Amino acid sequence: MRREKFIVVHFGELWLRGRNRNDYVKALLRNINERLRPLSPSIERSYDRILIVPKKEKDIPLIKEGLSRVFGISNYKVSYSTRPTIASISSLAERLMKENRKEIGSLRVEAHRSYKLHRFMSDDIVKAVLKRAEKLKIKASPKDYDTEMGIGVTKDHAYVSMERSDALRGLPVGTSGRGVVLLSGGIDSPVAAWYAMKRGIVPIYVHIHPFAKSSEALSSKIPRIIDILSEYHPHYRAYFVPAGMFQIKAAKTGRYELILLKAFMLRIAERIAENEGAKVIFTGESLGQVASQTPHNLLAAELGINMPVLRPLIGMDKEEIIAIAKRIGTYDESIKEYMDVCSINARNPPTQMNAELMKRLKEEIGLEKIVDNALSKAKTIER
Repeated sequence: MRREKFIVVHFGELWLRGRNRNDYVKALLRNINERLRPLSPSIERSYDRILIVPKKEKDIPLIKEGLSRVFGISNYKVSYSTRPTIASISSLAERLMKENRKEIGSLRVEAHRSYKLHRFMSDDIVKAVLKRAEKLKIKASPKDYDTEMGIGVTKDHAYVSMERSDALRGLPVGTSGRGVVLLSGGIDSPVAAWYAMKRGIVPIYVHIHPFAKSSEALSSKIPRIIDILSEYHPHYRAYFVPAGMFQIKAAKTGRYELILLKAFMLRIAERIAENEGAKVIFTGESLGQVASQTPHNLLAAELGINMPVLRPLIGMDKEEIIAIAKRIGTYDESIKEYMDVCSINARNPPTQMNAELMKRLKEEIGLEKIVDNALSKAKTIER
């Protein structure tokens, strides 16, 4: 019987995964264990939830902070355990209400039975607890409430909580394989990387820079942005690829240089993806945000790329992207001054690039040879 304070983790979407559900839950358990390893809590699965018992009660805030960075969790609750009977549940609920009476205000009680063979219903639990609340002069309010008490019932235990924290949701990182993320020095692409991880992707970062030596990029803000993103998945590999030869060869194409740059970057990403066993490429592009992101130009840049190019931000405006960047912690680094290769200032760039012209220009500048040369000079960092 668990009488100590502990945390109950719910994993929402994963419960709908059907026959491969266990694979997703095992991946989530691995990620939670890795995140919380320094605290050494006890972690176990109990039917449709995960139970985390800290070594010391003072570790609970640190455990909550760790869980707030793990994809695949719907919510987590600081809870107490008792026997799965109405008498035991309502008794524990009353004790918690007494201990927290000043902070409760109006109360909502929600109960859920994972084990359906108990002789009582969820509504029976709610009624019994609300009766105890009435005795304590605590106002019940199912809609407009200040505090929610959550009660979960399994075969052998009941869990009562008054502290619920919503989590990141999504899928555990690693359950969707690997993906290459084109990472610039701007605001958008780190947010795209975060969304890739939210759908279970292990990110492989590719930063294409304008410097003569990759050491300049390695000492820039880009590794710091990657470190912030690694709070959501601790392991990464990042490629730093110089664009010098491309800039020399493509400069003569004038107004087409920016779209050719996009094609160059996607081909670099595809080559690295093939080497890393990744099946998809992510970019931070948003439809119509700049001239290179019109439907015609996005299609032209993808010409000859044989794997999916996904754009998680495609329907977002800049204000939405900035709000997410602030929430995930990348914004402050992203707005620092940086000479990004994407800042080519092509005059009067086309908004409806012709595919045949794109193909001819790539052949004229020798794009494949440029890609070979750039990759031969690439540097990597990993953790």
